[in-house]
Amino acid sequence: MNKWLRAVCVGAAAAAMLTASAFAANYTNCADSLHEMGLFQGTQNGYDLDRTPTRAEAAVMLVRLLGKEAEAKALTYTAPFTDLKGWEKPYVQYLYSNGLANGTNRTTFYPTGKCTAQMYAVFLLRALGYSDTADFSYANAIETAREQGIYDTGIINTQNFLRDDAAAASYTALSVSPKNSEGTLLDQLVSENAITEANAKSYQNLFSTYAQYREATAGMDALLHYSVNSEFASPVAVAHDDKIVMQVQTSETTVFDREKNELLTDRKMTLSAPNTSDKQLLTQSYLSDGALYHKLNGSWSAELVTAAEQESLAAMYGRVPLVCVDSLSQRADSWTITCADTPNAYTELLWSVESALGDLDEAVRLQPTTVTQSVSGGTIRRQSVSAAFTLDGMTAEPVIISTLGKTGADAVLNAPK
Repeated sequence: MNKWLRAVCVGAAAAAMLTASAFAANYTNCADSLHEMGLFQGTQNGYDLDRTPTRAEAAVMLVRLLGKEAEAKALTYTAPFTDLKGWEKPYVQYLYSNGLANGTNRTTFYPTGKCTAQMYAVFLLRALGYSDTADFSYANAIETAREQGIYDTGIINTQNFLRDDAAAASYTALSVSPKNSEGTLLDQLVSENAITEANAKSYQNLFSTYAQYREATAGMDALLHYSVNSEFASPVAVAHDDKIVMQVQTSETTVFDREKNELLTDRKMTLSAPNTSDKQLLTQSYLSDGALYHKLNGSWSAELVTAAEQESLAAMYGRVPLVCVDSLSQRADSWTITCADTPNAYTELLWSVESALGDLDEAVRLQPTTVTQSVSGGTIRRQSVSAAFTLDGMTAEPVIISTLGKTGADAVLNAPK
């Protein structure tokens, strides 16, 4: 067997399994955008995005996001919390005075405590004018943040919330309209002279277009039972030092049950190499009850997956999250989105390319990822995802086409035996 084909067959045995970790989430772009607008500074170690924020850091992030740092530093500290350092007091004072944050009890703020996804959702919802007595409760803050478009499913890691996630949520919150307001939070900051029009203009334009895109695809939120068929537009040529060593084709069907948070994928990969017979690999993956089951060569195996990984898997076909969007445009019923990085939601569709090249986390992207979606009746009927990668002398430029299949009662997910 051709040596390249043999190597890929070995790698494909593992890569063909549906996983949620093809690319690590990285929202440095969001931190960069916030920093450009003067709403995010980071720490003495830079953005420090790969660790959990403290409650004090979350307070600083929120005050800066609202463009109120100068106002906060001019306040006299009168809050009742006795466990704050000097640098923390202005920020906590501002939040406390404006009803945006409370302590863990009457006299302690617990500034070194971890800020969870739930806590930060509460902070952002309050900042947008929502009341945790009238509009939401602490218990359902994350759900409400998702409903309001602040926490995108599959983007914000609600179990292991990092400064990275806080930056992504903060950036997204700028595109959301405060309660009883027509403009976005970013528009409000511009009107208050917290951000210059020059620094905000490109983001205002992007947010306005994204709001139209979000409305055009609103039907996806209500789509609970559906199937998706995917395949490469043409066999993907894998080249090594500019010489094609093999071609990869894949086809798969995934049935989604979002009510039960289950999905079932049937996959087939075909490998072709010079002077070698084609090799086919058939697999199944089944997500249910927090476990991911794999079937290869007639044998099942299982692994536990986190809630964040489950969400990422469930988002394989749908709206491109705002944090991934560099630009988007509409022509008739078609939307074209460019992304500097490949959104996590789509990396699972590139599993066979990863089996041929290696870990795509380490690959160099030769061009921005482009997602084109045809939308009708509020749902995405067809999408193409094109990308180009190089790794250790291997290159590939896959274009994968996905189409919406059966929906509703016709998309019945039958648990495999």
